[in-house]
Amino acid sequence: MPAYDNATIANALDDFGDLLEIAGEDRYRFLSYHKAAHAVRAWDEDIMSTALAGRLTEIPGIGAKIAAIIESLLSSGVFPGMDEVTARVPASVVELIRVPGLGPKKAKTLFDELAIASIDDLEEAIAEGRLEGLAGFGTKTIENIAEGIERYRTLSERILLADALPLAEKLAEELRALPGVVEATYAGSIRRMKETVGDIDVLVAADDGPSVMAVVRDLPVVTDVIGSGETKTSVMTTSGRQADVRVIEPACWGAALQYFTGSAEHNVHMREIAKAHGLKVSEYGVFRVDTGERLACATEADVYAVLGMALMPPEVREDTGEVELALEGRVPELVTVDDIRGDLHSHTIATDGRSTLEQNRARAAELGYEYLGCSDHAYELRMVGGLSMGEIEEQWARIDELNALGDGGPVLLKGIELNIDDEGGVDYPDEFLARFDYCIASLHHGFDQPRGQATHRVLRAMENPYVDIIGHLTGRLLGRRDPFDLDIEAIIATAAETGTILELNAHPERLDLNDVHLRMARKAGVRTCINTDAHEARQFSHLRWGVATARRGWISPAEVLNAQSLDVLRSWLKRARA
Repeated sequence: MPAYDNATIANALDDFGDLLEIAGEDRYRFLSYHKAAHAVRAWDEDIMSTALAGRLTEIPGIGAKIAAIIESLLSSGVFPGMDEVTARVPASVVELIRVPGLGPKKAKTLFDELAIASIDDLEEAIAEGRLEGLAGFGTKTIENIAEGIERYRTLSERILLADALPLAEKLAEELRALPGVVEATYAGSIRRMKETVGDIDVLVAADDGPSVMAVVRDLPVVTDVIGSGETKTSVMTTSGRQADVRVIEPACWGAALQYFTGSAEHNVHMREIAKAHGLKVSEYGVFRVDTGERLACATEADVYAVLGMALMPPEVREDTGEVELALEGRVPELVTVDDIRGDLHSHTIATDGRSTLEQNRARAAELGYEYLGCSDHAYELRMVGGLSMGEIEEQWARIDELNALGDGGPVLLKGIELNIDDEGGVDYPDEFLARFDYCIASLHHGFDQPRGQATHRVLRAMENPYVDIIGHLTGRLLGRRDPFDLDIEAIIATAAETGTILELNAHPERLDLNDVHLRMARKAGVRTCINTDAHEARQFSHLRWGVATARRGWISPAEVLNAQSLDVLRSWLKRARA
């Protein structure tokens, strides 16, 4: 039986939903598949384990019909009903809507009018001028699509960390259980927790390489063997991604793990320091240049210690100053998931969320949170049911009721996600904003605005005494939507002046702020808040991705709003200082 992970099943459900939309099916039908895909991605248990236990319908949004489809995918890789739909629209048409600037309607037009069924077809049609004159495809649109194809081809070479890491963890877990295997783990950009990754690298410490390679070739997750030797095997997996598995001699495990974790720039700096000490560092160990003697390198700590350095967390190994700090023994304490005491960005069914206030609170209680912020969308975002002041009053009344239960659950905070308009204003009058426990303000429109205008909107919003946090600042969606063109330096400087907190949105498609921005903010003394922007209770598990990015940005618990007790959190907010 093939082995599929949550990301692969979720992608299959999303693809089928897109295909149904392109084929002109009922809106409710195709949205049900997208809803199911969201639920599977957020499900923090291996989907195959859930299926084997007969518990697929426990996943929010998964009914008996979609559960049966998932079971079919897991057991045979076959999607029931696919043949009927692909008889009308080829499955390859789905790829078209991955191109920025192309949606389902335009993809259907291209297929119906010009028989364009793939990105290669589209590229050829643009080169031949066949899109000119087609309704809805003006000169500028065609130019944008051509640029979008280039971006898509570049971005599609990498996948989200949240899609790659579970597969890498599963591979390492299976190999770690083999007889004779001392250790197994993932390396490369996954171990450094980069927001997107290419191939998956797994290292195995064992003496019998050929035996391990034989097992790798027959793993359920493997669909094709690209190449295999005594110590390295490259395979294609059911996720459609390549995985490289290397066997390492246990005695030099630390050197290999350090080398294959990288980054390349970090390793170059390491080699320069080693050379100055008359040493040579490679994946095979640390050696004295004059005698060839191999020094202790069974662990990464051994390798760094030989060079007079403290062990550095993998996330910071990007040659951005970590080597100098390690030489001084001043590696910073970085935030962990256990440091987080609550989440301040969550949505409910009152707007575009898929869980109730009660369900979100119950999930937060399971996570041991001290508090949970309810921050549904404000009125001006009517497309997702933004709340009127009257509706907010009703929500506040329910929050008061839940907080009065005395059941030991997390304290619910009255928050809101405001919309920043074209002038930098937000949804409600000041006297109403003052009644929230805190306010997040976010950009939700105007992605094509020039830098000056987009930046002005954020700067103006930060000057508002009731805007405590700026949400998902750049607005990017990894692989799908480019960020706002913003003057980040000016925004960080103003945040430092106004005491505005910048959100690190932990949704795996956002991770916004990124690690570079976080280091800039940290240097300027600007605090951050790691939120999941959860639209369903299970999405609180996305926190791990935000924490990983925070660690890449050198963020400590002392710099994170929601790593503080509730009393300290309140004291950090603008309204408390005012």
